[in-house]
Order: sequence, then C-alpha cells, then structure tokens
Amino acid sequence: MRPLLVASLLIFTAALPASADTVLAKAKAVSKEGPLFAYDMDFDDGKDRFRMTVDQSQPTGKRVVKFTPDVSTLKGDAAKKADNLIKRTAGDIWCSSFAENIPANAKRVSETPASATYSFTPLPGKTDGQSASAFKFLKATATIDKATGGILAYEMASPKAFKPMAVAKVDKLTMKVACKPLPDGRTYIDSFAFDLKGSAMMQSIDQKEVRKISNLTPLPKSGFGSP
Repeated sequence: MRPLLVASLLIFTAALPASADTVLAKAKAVSKEGPLFAYDMDFDDGKDRFRMTVDQSQPTGKRVVKFTPDVSTLKGDAAKKADNLIKRTAGDIWCSSFAENIPANAKRVSETPASATYSFTPLPGKTDGQSASAFKFLKATATIDKATGGILAYEMASPKAFKPMAVAKVDKLTMKVACKPLPDGRTYIDSFAFDLKGSAMMQSIDQKEVRKISNLTPLPKSGFGSP
C-alpha cells in the first residue's frame, strides 16, 4: 500500500468517534415513566430520626402525606428540619437520575456477566451554582445492569481535601447509593448515605445523613409519569 494512502487512512481512523459503550447508552435511555408509588422513607442524621410516607401522585410540595413523630411535637432545629423535609421531598426515587452525572468517557473498571462498573469524574448534571463547582474534585463509580441499563449502585467521594470556594473547605465528602430493581425494570434508591466534614465561614461542618426507602406500594389508577 502506498505511504500516502496509509497516512490518509490513519488520519481518517483517528478522526472517527470512539465506539459507544452500549451499557452506558442503555443507562442514559432508561425512563422514569411507569406506575406511581407510595412508600416510607426513614431519615437519620445522628440527631433526629423521622419517618415519612410519600405519595408520588400528590402535587409537588405536598407529597409527604404522613410524618412521624408528629411535627407539632417538635421544637427548635428538629421542627425546622422536619418542615424543610416535608416541603422539599419531591418523590423522585429513581436511580436513573444519576445517569446525568456519568460522562461518555467513563471507564469500565470491572464487570460480571450481569453488570458493569464504571469509574469517572462526575458531571454536575442539573446541579447548579456553587455546588456544581465541587464535582470536578470528586471521583465516582456506577454499577449498571447490562441487560436493562438500570443503575444498581452509585458512589461519589473526595480523594483529598479541596476548596470549592475561597471561604469553604471540604475535608471529606462521601455519598453512597444502593438501588433495587422493580418488575418494570426501573431501579429505585433503596438506601442513601451522605457524609460531609469541613468548614465554611470559619465554622466547622459535620453533616451525616442516612435515608432508607421501604414498603413500596403501587398506587391504583395512578397512570404513568415521573414524579
């Protein structure tokens, strides 16, 4: 083969996009649409423990239909925390939401016949503002079901301390999510654990939070849609 032709073929090959990872493509394509559910969510931050019953069919801001203990019995920080949880709980429990944080160049680091695990620097996705700037300091892994594209586990952590802004420092950040599959192929957050240590505005930060979802019950005649 003539040298000029060989060089032209090499240039053409280098210009082609890398082969798409089919498992990643499946994860990106998973829909949240399907039957709606009611479920219980247990919340524990080391100071307070709450249980919320969430109904995905209710309007945004009103999806917490039961809260234990009764909010009227809470005082101070516990009352503020409970009120904030009730207002902000959106009912989106689908692990497919983490697909927006996985870049196209995520590296497959291990696999089994049923799943593949990827390592990457997470994308901020829909996160914006100062929180989004922290993602570049993190490392993440995601385990994905090869057949369905359902995300089975998702983790983020800070390999070392970093400063997301001039007046704040993060010494440690970890987030671990374990997911479970539903019969329709969607995976939901079974457990969520978050741990943050650092400082901001000369004040120390030590925040822990664990959430556990249980007792999923399909809502009759709820139709389809994402909460």
